[in-house]
Amino acid sequence: MKKSDVTCSECGAGFRRLELTSERGIQENYHCPACGTLIEELGAAYLVLYRLTVQPSIKAIRNQ
Repeated sequence: MKKSDVTCSECGAGFRRLELTSERGIQENYHCPACGTLIEELGAAYLVLYRLTVQPSIKAIRNQ
């Protein structure tokens, strides 16, 4: 398992990214739930999970 932190470039929301190489994933795109910005294009080779850890900037969301 690999752990890393990811930040949305638009609203500043922070995520903990977990990559499980022991599980197969689904080929899809992960978008920021706060503003809809594409965070990552996921492949099916392994399972990737995201957890929101830092709330997005209200100012950035209002300016959309």
